[in-house]
Amino acid sequence: MTDNKKPNGCLVSFQRLFSGAMAVLATIFIVSTLFFLTYRVKIKGTALLIFTACAFFVIRFLWKKIKRKPSSNKEVFQGIVSDFFRTVFAMIFFAVVLNILYDKSGYKLTSETKDTEKTTREIVTTTENGKQVRYIVNKQNWRDFNGNRHQMDFKIAENSVVKSKKNRNSFRYTRSFTWGNFYKHMADHDRPLLEHLYVEFSKIQQQKKLNRKQFAELIITSIQDIQYNYIKSTPCDGTEEYPCVGNVRLGIFAPAEFSANLQGDCDSRTVLLFVLLAKFDYDVAILNSNEYGHSVLGINIPSRGKYKMYNRKKYYFVETTAENCVIGYLPAKVSNINFWNFVLVNKK
Repeated sequence: MTDNKKPNGCLVSFQRLFSGAMAVLATIFIVSTLFFLTYRVKIKGTALLIFTACAFFVIRFLWKKIKRKPSSNKEVFQGIVSDFFRTVFAMIFFAVVLNILYDKSGYKLTSETKDTEKTTREIVTTTENGKQVRYIVNKQNWRDFNGNRHQMDFKIAENSVVKSKKNRNSFRYTRSFTWGNFYKHMADHDRPLLEHLYVEFSKIQQQKKLNRKQFAELIITSIQDIQYNYIKSTPCDGTEEYPCVGNVRLGIFAPAEFSANLQGDCDSRTVLLFVLLAKFDYDVAILNSNEYGHSVLGINIPSRGKYKMYNRKKYYFVETTAENCVIGYLPAKVSNINFWNFVLVNKK
């Protein structure tokens, strides 16, 4: 059959069926991705608008030529090949845009506004050994990496918070100052002040029968869920992208302080997680980067992703400042492991 003759009807039907199937599969992929981003990653605002607009134009591009009428068998074959590569291109394009926007936002992809329903705070007074003790109680609700919901009271005595702050402020800043020694000073002091957290985490582990990695993820996600705050040693100037707490000595809250006020930046979180995980006998470390001005946790546990070696052991990176950052994940903007250095390790 020559090219100027009417194309084979069965071949034309196959092309339309093939083109439609490819478009349907791609549409399902894109819609499922948007659903995941909205309900699991929980993006909102501008990011969600960009992703939705991108998805709309990609889907429109896929369906645009489904009903075209080829004039020859050659055009039918060309259409099949064209539809295949066009669909692949559209899916790759969507994935690339998604990846670029994700990396640009880094650990800020999740909603910048804390869901107020996740945390409620109250002061509880109890009588212990004939004395009244005031407790700060933050009722936390969060999801782990698998989307499972958890609820727990972050409870700590007010006088423990006072002791924690006093200890933090007592650390002398000298020429021999190192962040590792400072973190250890706070961790060692606050470890016995967090007994209620240990008990509550243990209860969840026993009730839900979590294995060792799941339990580590439970603790990690509980801290990732907390709204990010700048903690500055200088006054806040109003230009910060996140809520800010100023005039805090050395720009960090100690573990007991952070568990009470739930206001923490990167190293406020890594030190608290270091204490919590070390308590349950996990091999953890704190890594800092002068290049990135950032702090992350490292954990020696079977996993996948980025890690750094120390004493022949793999410590997988844990980004603590945003939700859904799984063990082994580092945002692209801070992903060069050569810029990360161990400052504190609990099992040498």
